[in-house]
Amino acid sequence: MDKRSFCVKLSTKFWECFSRYISQFFREYELALGMQHEAEIEKNVWDPLNIFNASDDYAYAVVVLNRPIRLKPSLMLQLWEKARVTVTVDGGTQRWLNYLNEEGIDIWNANDRKYIPNLITGDMDSSSPYIIHKLKSIGSKIIVTPDQMYTDYTKALVQLDIYTKAEGIKLDGIFVIVECSGRFDHVLGNVNTLYKAEHMIRNVQIIQIAADSLTWLLKPGFHRIMVPDELLQGNNWCGLLPIGAPAKHISTTGLKWNLDNASMQFGGLVSTSNTYDKCPEVTVNTDVSLIWTMGIELLMNTVNNVGNSSTHDCQN
Repeated sequence: MDKRSFCVKLSTKFWECFSRYISQFFREYELALGMQHEAEIEKNVWDPLNIFNASDDYAYAVVVLNRPIRLKPSLMLQLWEKARVTVTVDGGTQRWLNYLNEEGIDIWNANDRKYIPNLITGDMDSSSPYIIHKLKSIGSKIIVTPDQMYTDYTKALVQLDIYTKAEGIKLDGIFVIVECSGRFDHVLGNVNTLYKAEHMIRNVQIIQIAADSLTWLLKPGFHRIMVPDELLQGNNWCGLLPIGAPAKHISTTGLKWNLDNASMQFGGLVSTSNTYDKCPEVTVNTDVSLIWTMGIELLMNTVNNVGNSSTHDCQN
């Protein structure tokens, strides 16, 4: 074989190998993209029944803020007991102790130690130093967060993220116990924390739980919200709010008054006092972050008998 023929053969062999390598690379790349897309879709599925009847493989934290706790004991105690991490925030610590006391639970008794918070955070301006010290002595980790540029709620999420990483805990959700009542600036401050949370705890669903409602942030993109049958049958309320910035392109299905590539902003259209169209799933496709809020009074009335989502057919 002459030198020219050898070089041509070698070059041909090289390009055959290179072509196979490139083909394999792109097959693996497309597979990875597909898995990532499926993960993104799964991440944007919201199921309120995780609160009332979470499966054992759904890992969540409970965070108690400094507001009255009005959840039924059958729900509140179950949420706490099944949580992977429990946190009380500043004055929320005393709120939690008072709640337990009303239920005849003595946290200082060895038999009730499961109700001790794993983590207590805040600037501690609403907490008893004696109580905090005593809780520390029986197992709570105390993190004082004096920075006044952030709310105690915001700082608690930062500390929760640090704690879970140190303990090797991967959370699916965070349930924040907070009533949507009292000072309006505090209510909006809590909403602001939902917007900030994306930069503090990634890929974890954060849901604010009140006695009559659930509230969370929908980031830009496509979301599926599962609607329990109790809420469909009772025509319970729900709402979409463009807090912070106008939304130019929003489309929904599953609502009585749907949006079709619509725009929303304060001073214009906002979707309040909406309800469902008997479909067990609401979808929201949005170009900006939105607040989703939904009434759960009917779920609370059947808290020990909450079933699955509705089996009604959708007409979208």
